[in-house]
Amino acid sequence: MVPRKQSAMLTRFLKISGESIQQAAMAIQKGGLVVYPTDTVYGVGCDPFDEKAVDKVATAKGRNKGNFPVLVNTLGKARELGDINGDVEALALRFWPGPLTIVVSSRAPLPPQVVGPEKMIGLRIPGRKDTLDLISKSGGSLLGTSANISGNPSLSKAEDALKVFDGKVDIVLDGGLMSTGVESTVVRKVKSGIQVLREGAISRGELRTALASSVELQK
Repeated sequence: MVPRKQSAMLTRFLKISGESIQQAAMAIQKGGLVVYPTDTVYGVGCDPFDEKAVDKVATAKGRNKGNFPVLVNTLGKARELGDINGDVEALALRFWPGPLTIVVSSRAPLPPQVVGPEKMIGLRIPGRKDTLDLISKSGGSLLGTSANISGNPSLSKAEDALKVFDGKVDIVLDGGLMSTGVESTVVRKVKSGIQVLREGAISRGELRTALASSVELQK
């Protein structure tokens, strides 16, 4: 049993199930925050179109600026939110669902904490069924930032996430130990090819194999 601290908000700690996913989706639709398992690490999210909820996520993480990535349930939803074409589309078709976040130009009226001043959005389809169920029941998109204090290691246990976010989120969904505990790889399209912003679960070698163009590291 995780020791609970006193707080104005009562955070519910629920084993992931069809019922708890429905409860979490309802909380998200009402402007709430939820910690949930993914195919990489635990995430904390909300409705990405709800600016107040996004700001609450930033406050909970101790983060003053974006950009927060967005998880989606289908490639069609990704195309609604961002400019998916060319090399990035090839990567999406190769690695989605999976641990690859693709940064592209935004096509949707999302808050500044999501798209930033350059109007760019990071998109990913996670490779975990219950996460996809949560996203689908929440409207097809979900803020997908890691459930940790900004600058601290990502979390692979729900109990650890509860210690950090108790009283700051509505629900923590316990999906067990994340097997990899490694964050997604983050890439974006540049003139010279694909730029790797963060190397994570997918290596640069795997990206090179998937593409004819070169892969460069961010300087």
